[in-house]
Amino acid sequence: MFTTDQWQTGKKVIETLNQHGFEAVFVGGAVRDFVRCKIANDIDIATSALPSEVKSIFKRTVDLGLAHGTVLVIENHVPIEVTTFRTEGQYTDHRRPSDVRFVQSLEEDLKRRDFTMNALAMTAEFQLVDLFDGQRDLHNGIIRTVGEPSDRFKEDALRMLRAIRFSAQLGFSIEDTTLGAIKLCANDLAYVSVERLTAELEKIWLSTHLEKGMTYLGQSQLAKHMPGDFSFEDEKWGYLGNPQNVLVCWAFLCLLQEKPNGSEVATVFKLSNDIKQQINYLVNATQIRCERIFTIHDLYQFEENILVKAEHLARVLCSDIQHMPTETIVQRKQALPIQSIRELVISGQDVMEWFNKPGGPWLKETLSQIELAVLHQKVANNATKLKEWILNESNSEI
Repeated sequence: MFTTDQWQTGKKVIETLNQHGFEAVFVGGAVRDFVRCKIANDIDIATSALPSEVKSIFKRTVDLGLAHGTVLVIENHVPIEVTTFRTEGQYTDHRRPSDVRFVQSLEEDLKRRDFTMNALAMTAEFQLVDLFDGQRDLHNGIIRTVGEPSDRFKEDALRMLRAIRFSAQLGFSIEDTTLGAIKLCANDLAYVSVERLTAELEKIWLSTHLEKGMTYLGQSQLAKHMPGDFSFEDEKWGYLGNPQNVLVCWAFLCLLQEKPNGSEVATVFKLSNDIKQQINYLVNATQIRCERIFTIHDLYQFEENILVKAEHLARVLCSDIQHMPTETIVQRKQALPIQSIRELVISGQDVMEWFNKPGGPWLKETLSQIELAVLHQKVANNATKLKEWILNESNSEI
């Protein structure tokens, strides 16, 4: 585990800081992953050295957030974040401290962190510093705040949703007092920006314990304070499994509504136009699939990944439908003569020359007629055969 470039470079950075008389330790998620015997790629270091002192010691550095004490140290082409021990002032907006004060005490630095499992530190010799029983909570699968939970959540309301996210990612349980504090502070979620809420929600949806996360979202009362009026507490989330796909979950959230509207969800959660379009496609395909087996037109209209995801969602939402195996959907989709009008071997220019007519509404109608004929295998996708067919079969209005 410790043979990776990141760990070895981090060890070297700590040793260098130690040689210059400063305390330095590994902190954060990397230490948490170490205790869980998981490989960590993002290595963070906390130190008693001030940012200016860190910059004077190492040749290559990048200022990441000097106001918060963070300097990016680059050793052997490996970037390592080094942050000065700090404590924080009042959280006047329930999100950010009014000021940051650099301190010389590792304990003061660890006390400001959110959960015990994230308040672990480790020396260059890989010896744990555990001041808040974080190792015990990790082994027991417990999410517990450092200190009084209400204080931690009043400081930063996003921590409540982070607790849910960690439960979904790790499969951990939220300690009773911590969960109770989330219920009491749930309305403070209003102080968190929609963008941050969206990011945390999508991390929950990408997790391996989705049902646990969504259950806690309801139990904690946070679901009632999420933007919009969407069904985060519907029991059907328990049947969705673990798709680990945000598109599936956004579409599922829409489909739980009385009148599914992907554009509304995208607007409320400030999603990109691309994901909005994909949500609408998936919602539409799922609604079709709940009504019938996919037809040739359905297979042609939607991308393969949309069809497969729609089949999964339809099985969850409409339990009485006849299942279509994924392999069947893929085979039928791939067996279509064309996948889009762009695959026709002829162009609009060809059609205009065949009829010796300038472009106009008729051209689009004729190309559509050819497209459907090829799709339904009335004629082969061959220029000569297409010309012969359209000249013979097109209606007299062309």
